[in-house]
Amino acid sequence: MERGDIVLARITFLEAAKQIQIWENVVFLDETWLNANQTVGKMWTDNTAHSSTKVPEGKGERLIICHAGNAKGFIPNALLAFKSKKTGDYHEEMNADKFEEWFENNLLNNLTEPSIIIMDNAKYHSRQLNKPPTSQNNKGTLVEWLKKNNVDADMSMLKEKLVQLVKLHKSPTPTYKLDEMAKERGHRVLRLPPYHCQYKAIELIWAQIKGYVAKNNMSPPFTANKMLKLLEEASQHVTAENWKKVVEKTQKIITDDWNKYIRIDRITDQQLIIVVGEDSDSDMDTNSDQESSSDSDK
Repeated sequence: MERGDIVLARITFLEAAKQIQIWENVVFLDETWLNANQTVGKMWTDNTAHSSTKVPEGKGERLIICHAGNAKGFIPNALLAFKSKKTGDYHEEMNADKFEEWFENNLLNNLTEPSIIIMDNAKYHSRQLNKPPTSQNNKGTLVEWLKKNNVDADMSMLKEKLVQLVKLHKSPTPTYKLDEMAKERGHRVLRLPPYHCQYKAIELIWAQIKGYVAKNNMSPPFTANKMLKLLEEASQHVTAENWKKVVEKTQKIITDDWNKYIRIDRITDQQLIIVVGEDSDSDMDTNSDQESSSDSDK
């Protein structure tokens, strides 16, 4: 997290976040998962069969979930949940097409006021418009992009020259499709620095939901369909007050981190000035005179 580019991304985010005037309209979105066998880790038991749970071993089926909310609560009709078909990382089953469809139909269509949407940089959040090719692409792709961007290029040119032209004419910052979709609706996307989930208020809401689900998933059947019902029930138990508290906590973390950088900047900007007193000057002059006299005597 202290790598140079990550630090710069953090400062850029904090600087932008500090400009936010109305935090009630800041929307936090994220994806997570729920396992069908998810339940409390420990409980009291008297070692009899009657008091033991019937939770099967393993994680069981999995739900992949996407949702969004602000200080007023979850965004209405924005819940997306579907059964996973794989056992690996849940990010494998969320792609740009699926996420962009949810973003437009379930999120943007249900935002009633201009909002700032805070999200991370997951691959499926970050499809670029007019994405420039790299040296890994073939010459045909390089030439096609250059012509599309009104740069004279053809297949007779050396690949090294084509790559250099792309570097000269590409935008200094990428343009993301989601950002443009939000902009067209009067909203703005603010992207988190990598590895900084503490700036994502919805993480605390996920913890509340998973805690509720675990406490109420104590008996068969342990299936994805049952987990979906528990998820919907848990979401209804998350109040606007819950959301308001986590947004205020996140805002405080952001403010504290930004103020920390301000203090560090002021300290490092101060110059260390050493003032030599008159007594020291006199002593130095006297010593110099004595040394000169001694040298002349010799």
